[in-house]
Parts: sequence; structure tokens; C-alpha cells
Amino acid sequence: MSFSKWRYTIANGLDYEQQKELYYRYAIPESKKLIREAFNCLASIDYNKPHAPLLLTSGGNDKLIPASLSYSNYKKYASADSVTEYVEFKTHTHLVFGVPSWKDEAETVFHWLQGLKKIF
Repeated sequence: MSFSKWRYTIANGLDYEQQKELYYRYAIPESKKLIREAFNCLASIDYNKPHAPLLLTSGGNDKLIPASLSYSNYKKYASADSVTEYVEFKTHTHLVFGVPSWKDEAETVFHWLQGLKKIF
């Protein structure tokens, strides 16, 4: 991923120097073949099948995977037979690590996991 794409889709909302620092620290070359295979017709999901507990999170300012897409996936997975929850962090972007707001997301996931102890 080029730096300009990283700035727009992953690190939007950060200042230029933070974007640059995080890009050179975390961005890695990717295989376009891997991405294409993920959307292959062989990759299908049975949303009605019971599944392990699932917490879907999104960032309201995420330009790579919009909150609307995460919420749509949540609605597909939600059923009476499985534990499925959705949390949107309204001001967050796609980038979780390297930004101060990571603690909000980690704390939310931690509390959600603690709540599972009461169910199981």
C-alpha cells in the first residue's frame, strides 16, 4: 500500500508526522493474490449456523471498512442461538494501534470478554 493510500484509508485523522511514523513502522507489503482469494466464490459464510461469541467493532471515521459494512455484518450474524454484539467507536478510524484511542477499544473488548464469563 502506498503512503498516500495509507494516509487516506488507514491513518486519516492523524497529523502528517504521525501518519509517516506509523506507516514506516507498521505498513508491510501485501499480496494482491491473497486479497483476491478472500473474495473468491469458494469463500462463503453460513450466517445462520451457530458460532462462537462474536464482537464486531467499527470506527465511525473508518474509510477502509465503513461502520455501515461492519453493522451489516453484525445484523447477518445476529441470532438467538449465538452471542453477537456490535460496538461503533464514532470518532475512530481504521487504525487501532499507535494512537491514544486504542485503550478505549481494548477496554471495551476486555469488558465484553469479562461479560462472557457470566454467560458461559
